[in-house]
Amino acid sequence: MRTHHLGSMAALAACSLCTVPAAAGCQLQQLALLQVDMQDLRPLVWAKINGEKARFLLDSGSVYNSISRAAAEHYRLPLESIANDTAYMSGAGGTVAVKMTTVDTFDFLGLPVHKVPFLVFDQGAGTEVAGLIGQNVLRGISDVEFDLADGIVRFLEPVGCDKQALAYWAVKTPYSYVELESMNALEPHLRSEVIINGQRMSVWFDTGSSRSMLSLEAARRAGITPNSPGVTYLGLGGGIGPAPAKMWVAPIDSFQIGGEKVAHTHLVVADFQPQDAEGYAVRGFPDLILGDDFFLSHRIYVAYSQSKLYFTYNGGPLFNLNLPQFAAAAAPTAPGASSPAGASGAQPGADTPTDAAGFRRQGMAFAAMREFDRALADLTRACELAPGDAENRYQRGVIYQHLGQLQPALQDFDAALKVQPDDIDAHLARAELLHGNPEVGPASAAAEIKSDLDAVNRLAPPDADARFTLADFYGTLGDYSTALDQINHWLDTHHTESERAQGLNERCWLRAEANRDLPEALEDCNHALALRPSAQAEMGTFIGRKLAPENPAFLDSRGLVYLRLGRLKDAIGDYDAALDTNPNMATSLYGRGMAKLRLGEQAQGQADLAAAQRLDSGIARFFAGLGLAP
Repeated sequence: MRTHHLGSMAALAACSLCTVPAAAGCQLQQLALLQVDMQDLRPLVWAKINGEKARFLLDSGSVYNSISRAAAEHYRLPLESIANDTAYMSGAGGTVAVKMTTVDTFDFLGLPVHKVPFLVFDQGAGTEVAGLIGQNVLRGISDVEFDLADGIVRFLEPVGCDKQALAYWAVKTPYSYVELESMNALEPHLRSEVIINGQRMSVWFDTGSSRSMLSLEAARRAGITPNSPGVTYLGLGGGIGPAPAKMWVAPIDSFQIGGEKVAHTHLVVADFQPQDAEGYAVRGFPDLILGDDFFLSHRIYVAYSQSKLYFTYNGGPLFNLNLPQFAAAAAPTAPGASSPAGASGAQPGADTPTDAAGFRRQGMAFAAMREFDRALADLTRACELAPGDAENRYQRGVIYQHLGQLQPALQDFDAALKVQPDDIDAHLARAELLHGNPEVGPASAAAEIKSDLDAVNRLAPPDADARFTLADFYGTLGDYSTALDQINHWLDTHHTESERAQGLNERCWLRAEANRDLPEALEDCNHALALRPSAQAEMGTFIGRKLAPENPAFLDSRGLVYLRLGRLKDAIGDYDAALDTNPNMATSLYGRGMAKLRLGEQAQGQADLAAAQRLDSGIARFFAGLGLAP
C-alpha cells in the first residue's frame, strides 16, 4: 500500500517538472516546489484533507505521515486499530500509542492522491497544526533541497549525476557533504556523524525539531555536565511522547560536520532517554538531533539518490537558540569548509524573491533567526507588492512589535483586520499590544480590546489553543465567568492525560489568580498533579507558561492556591519543590517569600522577594495586581 501511494504521487509530480541543463551531462529536474512558512522555528506547509485546508509541519525526522487525534476528529476521519491496538511510536519524549486513519483525498503539492494512510497519535504541536509530513513522502518523491532561509523546499530528480556534486548553487562558495547511512522503508532517518569536542557522535537531520539537541549522555562523553562552567538550565521540554526532559544550554569548544568546522558555539543539551511501552530504552536514537536552527543557517540538499547530504553555510548563528538571553552567546565565528567550491548544475530556482509571497516567506525565516531588521525589510517589500494582503500586514506588525515600534505595529494589525476581519491571530495581537501599551491606541482602547477578545471567542473552535490566551485576557479584565468558560470549552474537547493536565492546571491558576472557587482550584491542581508525571511534559518549551505545562508550573499554581487559603507551610512545600526543578521561577520565589514573611521568617522571606525581583522586575507589581502584597 505504501509503495503504491508514493509511486502515484511521484508520477503526478513528474507531470509538471522543468528540466535544467547542467555541466558534465548532469541534469536536475525540478518535480515540485513547496512554499514553507517559518513560524518561529517550525517549517509549516499547506495541504488539503478531503478538500479542506490543513496545515502540516514538515518533519524529516518522522518516519511516516501523521495527524493528531484532535485533527482526526476535526476532519471527521475514522480511526483504525493497528496490530490489535498495541502499536506504538517512539520519540525524544518517549512512546505513544498509535492508531491509523485513511484520508480519501489528500492534496499535497497541488496533487490529489486518494486513499492515503496516516498514523494518528497525540503530537502536542498545537491545534493550528494538523500533523506531520514525514519521510515516506519526502523520500518517496525525489531528492529534496531544504532552502528554509528562503521559505522554499524543492523536489529534484537528478539525471546522469551519479558522480556529480549536487550542491548546484555553490558555484563560487564552498560546500560540504556527509555520507548518509543506509536507509530503507523501516529506517529512513537522515543519519550521519559529527565530531563534538573531538568525539564522534551519531546525528539525525530533523526539521521536526525546532532546535538542535545533544543528549546528556553524549554531552558527558564530550566533557560536558550540567555543572560544567557556562552551562545554564532552561527547564523541561519534550517532543513526540509524553516524558519530560531537563534541558540546558552548554558551550561547545568545537563542532565539525563534514568539512565544516566551528569553534566556540552553543548547543541545547537534553536529558532524553526514549523508552518503549514496557519502559525499556529504545535503541537507535542518535547522540545529536540537528533541527531547524541548523537548517535555517544552511542550505541543504538531501541526495537520496547518492546517500549523501550536501550543505552550505548561510551565515548567522549556527545554532540559533531564538532566545534573547542567549542570542549573543550563541553567535559563532563563521564555519570553515574544506570541500572545494563549484558544484555541478544550474539553479532550478532563483534565490531572490520576485513576488510578495516570496518576500513574506523570506522575512518570516529571518524573523525565526531573530534577524528582525532583515525580516522587516522583506516584509515591507511584500506589503509594497501586495498592499491588500492581510497576512503580509499581520506578519510585518509582529516584527514591528518585536522591534518596539508599536504605532506601526498597531497600524498593520488594523489594516490586516480591515481586509480579513476573521483573522484570529491579528485580533489577539492587537489586543495584546493595546493591553500592554494602552497609550498607543485610541481613548477607546479598552473597548477595542474587549471587541477583539469577543471576536476571537466567536471565531475560534472550542479546542483552539487561543482559548488559553482568552482566559488570561478575560481574567485580567475581571470577567471571571467568561475566562472560566474558555478553559471549560477546551477541556470538553481534549481527553488525553497530557491535555487534561494542561487544562486543569490552567483552570487552577485562573481560579487562584481571581481568588475565586479556591476549593475547586485545589481540586483542579491535585487532579493535574495526580495524572502520570509524564503527562506534564512541556510540549512547546519556549512558547509561554500557559501552553507549556510542566511539574514546576503545576506546583507553582497549587502553591498560589495554598497561599490564598492561608495554608502557608503547604505553599512553601510546593514552592520548594517547584524551585528544586526550576530555580529561576520568579512566581515561586515571590510566593514563597510572602509565605515565609507571614510565618515570621523575615530574613528568608525578604531574600526570596529580592531574588524574585532580580529575575523579574515586574513580579511585585504582578502580585499586587492579584491583591497580594508582602
